[in-house]
Amino acid sequence: MQQVYIVRDAEGEISGLSATPSGDAEPVTTDDPGVQAFLRRLDVDLVRVLEDVIDLLIARGVFRFTDLPESAREKLLFRKTLRSQWQSVPDPLGSEEGIF
Repeated sequence: MQQVYIVRDAEGEISGLSATPSGDAEPVTTDDPGVQAFLRRLDVDLVRVLEDVIDLLIARGVFRFTDLPESAREKLLFRKTLRSQWQSVPDPLGSEEGIF
């Protein structure tokens, strides 16, 4: 596996990841469970951003929802349905959105 360098926050959780060493970065491999969890969180965050960008582009008329491939439309509709269902659940951490 490839070696990467991580930075931990005060609680010991990974707060940064780099391909090059710096300061207090700790070397680990990409198969480390903490690195995998950190990357999954980044992926989830990026998916959310992409969903919001797609919604914005559709709202501004840049393209139509029906211009997307059927498989993409199905995935977006499924996630939008899940997000709308979770919006009504209060977040115990107090964020503005529901848990997802």
